[in-house]
Amino acid sequence: MEIKLEYNPPAPGMVPPRLRRPFKDEDYVPPQQENHFDVVNELVRLSVKLLANLPDPSLGPDERLERIARVVPTSQLQSAHRRSARNKLVQLRRRLDELVPDEGMTSEEKLDLLIARVHELVPGDAPFIVKLETMGDFRATDIGLSPHHWQ
Repeated sequence: MEIKLEYNPPAPGMVPPRLRRPFKDEDYVPPQQENHFDVVNELVRLSVKLLANLPDPSLGPDERLERIARVVPTSQLQSAHRRSARNKLVQLRRRLDELVPDEGMTSEEKLDLLIARVHELVPGDAPFIVKLETMGDFRATDIGLSPHHWQ
């Protein structure tokens, strides 16, 4: 199997015209299971406790927790740069389950569905990356800002 990737980012003045939002405004707001205030409070409490015990400013909360996790002999060291294929697959499956919550579909079928949706929204023979860029990204991030507003 050979995969060739070619990506030519648009130069200034050559950016394809973006579509208007392809969905209604309310479609861009993800349903949240937990109250934002509760999430922020718990994150602050855990981060402060981790920082108090491991005050090295070069470490983030995940790295601090990994250092503490060595007290569990059966745990595996997890790092963003050295994840196993199993951990990567678990994360991909989890994200696909969030995006397409249909328990009757496999992960590959869910990915195929998302790809087909892009082709429906932006028909034509343009390369896939160009179709995505044409759509734009109007979603909010998990901190409430949209990458569209950064441009």
